[in-house]
Amino acid sequence: MKKILFSLSLILSNTFVFAQNKLDSISLDEPRELTPAVQIYFDINKSEIKSKESAKIDELFTRLKKIPEFRLVLTGHTDSTGNDEYNMELSRDRVDEVYNVLLSRQIPEKWMIMKYYGRSKPRVDETDEEKAARNRRVEISVIEKPKPKVVKPNELDCSKDTTLDVGLGMEMTISVCDYKLLNELSKSNGGDADFTIKVNKISDPLELIMSDYPKVYKKDQGMLWLGALDIQFSNDTCLERPVTITIDPKDFESYRRARIRVLVENLKNKKADRTKDPSKTLGKRTIKRDAVKFILSTACPTSKDEEGAILLASPESKTNVTLIKDQTKKIAEIYAVQEVPTKIIPGIPTKKGFEFRYREIENPYFVIKFKDGTYSEMIPVDDICTLKDKYKTAKTLDKKYKITTKHLGQ
Repeated sequence: MKKILFSLSLILSNTFVFAQNKLDSISLDEPRELTPAVQIYFDINKSEIKSKESAKIDELFTRLKKIPEFRLVLTGHTDSTGNDEYNMELSRDRVDEVYNVLLSRQIPEKWMIMKYYGRSKPRVDETDEEKAARNRRVEISVIEKPKPKVVKPNELDCSKDTTLDVGLGMEMTISVCDYKLLNELSKSNGGDADFTIKVNKISDPLELIMSDYPKVYKKDQGMLWLGALDIQFSNDTCLERPVTITIDPKDFESYRRARIRVLVENLKNKKADRTKDPSKTLGKRTIKRDAVKFILSTACPTSKDEEGAILLASPESKTNVTLIKDQTKKIAEIYAVQEVPTKIIPGIPTKKGFEFRYREIENPYFVIKFKDGTYSEMIPVDDICTLKDKYKTAKTLDKKYKITTKHLGQ
């Protein structure tokens, strides 16, 4: 798939119909709780719901049948062990598990509000393991539906959102008042009359390798890729309510078992990582059991995001090692590539050559960056080494390769 540059002018007056926010914003007044909160507890470092805790959800569902209108607030928590980043991710996973169960029970998506706190809001002081276990939880609060705001004639209701089709399988949800504000800013800054979004999407393996996007997750792990999205807004401003962009990959089956994450570039080590921007939230949402969506929420849309593109990828585990010996002395970087689903494993420079650390690669290719800055085409593994029968059958990597000038067509 080649690079796509997409530009869309979003015209509020005649193109889109206002839609209620999928999460229904809560008013500033504290909402009334309709029934006591339910605590779903988890084992250490786990997000799977135990049968005992699942029974609590069954009981809650029975109670909810008697309440005609409600909203659920799901808050995820962990105990104090581990670092903030890990615990925040774990609390997200726990909320996602509870959310998916409730969604499967036909609770409308827009009736559920999700929040994640990691270890920052303990329920009890952790003086022993029994008390620590009470902090490993998802709280399900049942609150009344927010009361509709009274709007004067010809006045926009700022509690309402509109959802706009951005293209490329993407939707943007934004407050109608913020959208009007962004359009006015575009005009006052001498730009287009309407708010504009530009999306640059790359999913081709060779283009991903040749890009400036990180190809390594944290230490030396390669990644399974869904693609990279560079999203640019025509305004640089901050809003009272975040803009939310939902990305539907439309190819869920290839990534059904993969733990694809929403990543950005770590500004310190230039590797893929979680966002460190407090005004931005990135996440993944499983919709029932046959679809997945990725979510970007930012309170400060910008024309040039400091963290760069949104990377939809997951780290590759490292159970196998293959060594490439470069006898040409012309190779600067080398990558092992699987096309479907896209997997890019960078060679790690060592004294003996380049090491590839991976779990498995089907029908692999190599892509080489030469010291003069040029790149090779995708070279099938068979062109570099005559494989033993068992490796031909498995269509995987052998344990050791040597690259000479004849393999590079020189």
